Amino acid sequence: MRHICYLDQRSRMTYVYILAAFLIAGIIAGAVFQVKYSPDPSAAVHQYAAPVYHGESLIRYISHSFALSVITLTAAFVLGFFALGQPFGPLLLIYKGFGIGASAAFLYSSFGTKAALSVAVLILPKAFFSSLVLILGVRELLRASVYTLSCWTGGDKSEHQEAALKLYCTKYLVLILISLIISASDAGINLLFAGLS
Repeated sequence: MRHICYLDQRSRMTYVYILAAFLIAGIIAGAVFQVKYSPDPSAAVHQYAAPVYHGESLIRYISHSFALSVITLTAAFVLGFFALGQPFGPLLLIYKGFGIGASAAFLYSSFGTKAALSVAVLILPKAFFSSLVLILGVRELLRASVYTLSCWTGGDKSEHQEAALKLYCTKYLVLILISLIISASDAGINLLFAGLS
């Protein structure tokens, strides 16, 4: 990934902010969709952003939530190997935000202002950290995709390609591990909240 290593810290943060804007757009779209159409909770729409699935155990909810995170990160990881994979990164962030917005809107539409505590405890912490992980994953997707394009045009040597691939895979595995920690923490928060409510 050495072709973009010249970016300073400020430029990297600007990059993160731009990606976060796609996520926020998804949150707004998801909230509007939920309010307008009021669909029942579904994994495809709400993406386990909050425990709004009736009749599902907490363990099952957490395992599905982690599995969805792995699938999303894996999609980002695989797209990084394609020279034209860049446009799909923002779409992953919009989809992620859509689930967060729809889940929050579902709780508010179901419980009114009483849902404020549930949103603050059950959605916001997980949404923040899982979104940050995906933003970092998409950033790596974009960097890897640009690097792949440069390799196609003969802009790098094979010894650099091997090192870049190892670094890319390592970053992916680290993000998966962080996602597991987030899912486990989310389980603890849900159990604590259930015990206090």
